Amino acid sequence: MTPDEAERLVEGRLPPRLLGHSRRVAGTAAGLAARWGADPEQARLAGLLHDYCRDLSPEETLAQAEAAGLAVGPLERARPRQLLHAPLAAAQLEESGLSESCLRAIATHTVGGAGMDPLQKCVYLADAIEPGRNYPGVEELRGLAANSLDDALRSLVRLTIVDLVERRRPVHPATMALYNELHG
Repeated sequence: MTPDEAERLVEGRLPPRLLGHSRRVAGTAAGLAARWGADPEQARLAGLLHDYCRDLSPEETLAQAEAAGLAVGPLERARPRQLLHAPLAAAQLEESGLSESCLRAIATHTVGGAGMDPLQKCVYLADAIEPGRNYPGVEELRGLAANSLDDALRSLVRLTIVDLVERRRPVHPATMALYNELHG
């Protein structure tokens, strides 16, 4: 898939707010990839397509994820839109000609996971620090990302877990696995 094809695909599917976010993630991911040894073009594609299924309703997300044979546990069933849009997008884009690495980056951009390669890390981080994001700690993450990909990831995962705990939400096992790997 070419960048122009990916652009047309998301233009026809995402509302303006998500389209703008996806474009910013694509640019941020490409910049991180160039700095940290991943393929910038693959990062741009993954960033552009990462929220391909984000605008589906929770019911549509759950039904399509089950139809695609994705693992749907209690956490995913409780928050399908948030937790399944990433692996569902990767599943739906599987026949598009995207590389396996690009598909993995799309699939893991929300919860992360142990064993992430540099492309996955760049897309995961780009989703959190793209220029449209504004939350406590984002400027620190942006600064860390300029100096160390893993330091930025450590801080991002820690912020994510603290936020979830403070809101009394469960932490996805893949996020905990990433935290444990980065802090091991």
